[in-house]
Amino acid sequence: MFDERQPITTLAGVKAFASYLFFDLETAFHPDDDFAEYVRGNDNRSSFSPVRTERLNQRMSECHDICRSAGVDICEQMGIAVDYFGMIANGASPDEARKTLYIVFDGTQ
Repeated sequence: MFDERQPITTLAGVKAFASYLFFDLETAFHPDDDFAEYVRGNDNRSSFSPVRTERLNQRMSECHDICRSAGVDICEQMGIAVDYFGMIANGASPDEARKTLYIVFDGTQ
């Protein structure tokens, strides 16, 4: 499982963070959005505590820095939702798509 308390230092970490946000936190996210803007649909309250919001924003900032340094597009690196729904559109079950795309990351990659 991705540890959001640990810094992201590689492109593999960027992809793992995207996987974590989409599958574990069940967040339809965009790399340019502030996590403070995410609200629960049923009561319009913040999705994340202030401490967690700050931590998630820091991880996303690291993702931006890594992608910029590597000369790659962050949206392409974090396009887990596009890949997931593309697999389903091509006949995979949601469970198959999740198993294929979910990234286990221990921070060493």
